[in-house]
Amino acid sequence: MTSAADRLLLWSLRLTAVLACSIVVWILAFLLGEALPALGALGPLRWLGDPSWHPTVGATEGHFGLAPMLLATAASSAGAVLLATPVALGSALFCHSYGPPRWSGVYRRLVQLLAGIPSVVFGFWGLVELTPRIARWQPPGQSLLAGILILA
Repeated sequence: MTSAADRLLLWSLRLTAVLACSIVVWILAFLLGEALPALGALGPLRWLGDPSWHPTVGATEGHFGLAPMLLATAASSAGAVLLATPVALGSALFCHSYGPPRWSGVYRRLVQLLAGIPSVVFGFWGLVELTPRIARWQPPGQSLLAGILILA
């Protein structure tokens, strides 16, 4: 037998879930409604396969290919995984097997502290600090290298 407080909590959670789902559906409907003119003009095959992205650049205005963004996302993710995996494995081995207990505890807490920082902060740091340094070394600073280093 459930109490009245439990039933009230159950219905309030259900209402909250329905509200959250309806907000997501509303956002998707808005985005689809705003994107339909561009998708209708291009067609899905050209939108997915066109290798250019020039929404407002002179004679090439109106090119909205998704392929460059998909390829850049895949390349930056793969590069970050390749760069971060050895560091993460070494860090875990140090913490668990090789590090002295005092150092391992401090190191573990530092890693937990880094895990608590929102990813937006790391992205902003990369944009403000890392990309200008990369630009001095190899222009342009906002490049695949910067994306890989920030993600890693």
